[in-house]
Amino acid sequence: MKKTVLLAAGLLLASLARADVAATGEAIAVALNKRDANAILRLIDADAVARATIKDMGLNTGDRETVLKVFPNALRTNIDLGIQTIEGTKGSAKYLRSGQRNGRPFALLRYDLGDQGIDYVEYYLGKTDKVEDWYVHSLATLFSTSARLGLSSLLKTDSMLFALLGSRLTTADDAKPFIELRANLQKQDFAGAYRTLERFPEDFRKTRQWALMRVAYGGRVDDATHRAALRYLAQNFGKDPELQFMLIDHHFFEKQFDTALVSLTALERAIGGEDAATAALRGNILTAAQRYNEAAVACRRGMTLESDHKPAYWCLVTVGLSTKNGKVAVEGLKAYEGAFAVEFNLAQLAALAEYKEIATTPEFVAWRKSRR
Repeated sequence: MKKTVLLAAGLLLASLARADVAATGEAIAVALNKRDANAILRLIDADAVARATIKDMGLNTGDRETVLKVFPNALRTNIDLGIQTIEGTKGSAKYLRSGQRNGRPFALLRYDLGDQGIDYVEYYLGKTDKVEDWYVHSLATLFSTSARLGLSSLLKTDSMLFALLGSRLTTADDAKPFIELRANLQKQDFAGAYRTLERFPEDFRKTRQWALMRVAYGGRVDDATHRAALRYLAQNFGKDPELQFMLIDHHFFEKQFDTALVSLTALERAIGGEDAATAALRGNILTAAQRYNEAAVACRRGMTLESDHKPAYWCLVTVGLSTKNGKVAVEGLKAYEGAFAVEFNLAQLAALAEYKEIATTPEFVAWRKSRR
């Protein structure tokens, strides 16, 4: 009896802990969707993030005090940049689930970034249910890790860059690229940021972090730059399990569809399961591979998992268009209308080049007649 009571109490405490994590995750998503930087900052334990950033860096007292002094501004800049990215893509954030990694509870959010794709971020919570660090899956990097690099350019001495890069900076010019990169990012000048990376110290240009930064910024420049950066990443770090999310695009561009599906499965394992976005992505990959029946199943799965995820519906419509299958295309279009309370102008739709063949199918013709 006592064991049963203790077990029940333990399960209740675990449930309450998950509820707290979920509440924080939901609050982060709401703040991001409102583009409210102040609300996000209230959910973050800035002191804990700062401690995580300088942990094991061996800073002298002066550098430590400098970092702690400038950190709130650096944190605010990062949050502002994240909001600008979401706003620039007319994107949104969605809380998905809670979990634990290495004993640390986290809230998992998905960023839907329009043409820029998707991202997943794990926000790690401390005892106060505030965020103490976060992991960006597309960069396979903790914020505290990337923050060390950003803060290094603010120091008057080279001790932090020495710890990061393993080599001394002898002149002010050595630190110049770090300062220029921050200025590029603040202006959302991603082409400039990409060029600036080429001037980083040689030792750093051999690291995974440098390769990841090139992909992140190259993806905001143009397709050619993005693909070149991905190709370099695949050639030098392609077997790294943490990088499979980012390498999905590379395999897709190179028409390595089976490998892209393997990487997608690895992503789902990393984030704790499938969601509408990964299902729609699977559908798009299978469509490109001309495995249309499987693609339609994946698209419908995405629609079922999250009825408000628009790309899943367009995924199914694309299957119909690709196969000139009016039944499947109309299924996707009707489902979209029902889910989002809209009504397509079927005459205008039929006039579009990509819909002309579908518009002559019995299913589409019958649909148009039903509207008259």
